[in-house]
Amino acid sequence: MLYEIITDSASNLTKDLTDRYHIHIVSYTVNINGKDFLCYDENRDFAATGKNFYDQMRNGAAVSTSLINSDKFSKSFEPFLAAGKDIIFVSISSGISGTAQAARIAADDLKDKYPDRRIAVIDTLSASLAEGIWAIRIAELREQGSSIDEVLAYFEREKMNMNQIFTVGDLKYLKRGGRISAAEAAIGSLLSIKPILKGNELGKIVVHEKVRSRQRSLQALADHTIARLTNPSEEYVAIAHCDAPEDAQFVADTIRAKCPVKEIIIRYYDICTGTHVGPGTIAIFFFGQDRRYWTK
Repeated sequence: MLYEIITDSASNLTKDLTDRYHIHIVSYTVNINGKDFLCYDENRDFAATGKNFYDQMRNGAAVSTSLINSDKFSKSFEPFLAAGKDIIFVSISSGISGTAQAARIAADDLKDKYPDRRIAVIDTLSASLAEGIWAIRIAELREQGSSIDEVLAYFEREKMNMNQIFTVGDLKYLKRGGRISAAEAAIGSLLSIKPILKGNELGKIVVHEKVRSRQRSLQALADHTIARLTNPSEEYVAIAHCDAPEDAQFVADTIRAKCPVKEIIIRYYDICTGTHVGPGTIAIFFFGQDRRYWTK
């Protein structure tokens, strides 16, 4: 291969996809009731792990995540460099995590030891399967023979076309993470208001609109996706859910009924970023219209 592709476990890629596209994972750790737990393990059933985790959250488990530090990145990168391989690291958004910066520190630390090797860090300004789709797209470009510089140029041209929108099952997790105020959470829960959130041009999560009822929020996700896909027959649509498979399937079926997309990928939401949005979350990720110019 021209170079190795590595991503963090927030990319939400499962083993079938990492095997299919020859992508490597560096895992985050989540703390559950005081015990550390690896977010990604290729030998563990991804869906069963997700269901168990979100059930624990529903039951009041104390959960938190920590940053992958530069030392862990160095240990993950070095075997490939020692084998004469260059690396592209595909990172979660710097708007919500310090992961990309930690990876860059590791890359700088390894320069003197491996002066002929290269580590390119791509800050996707995305999370979950948006980040995962980027890793897949880069793997497809590698298969077509694209160099690292060609991949980086492609990313710069296309990065704003990655759309990411989601809604949550319970507002308390957004309140806990500071996305909404305590008053907004209380009023929203009382009135069954469901926010539609999106990733903006800085890779930060913002509220795009508010709708009434769970069903309308799911329909809104599908409608936004259908309206913003620009070349659906050649694009992946990825749906991540925090233990809400029926709702994820409803959204997928609604999109398919009006849009002949290339493929819809449905996966449990990775438990690292899922910690911050909570059970019942449904998120959709796809290449489409420039996200800087979203309107209602």
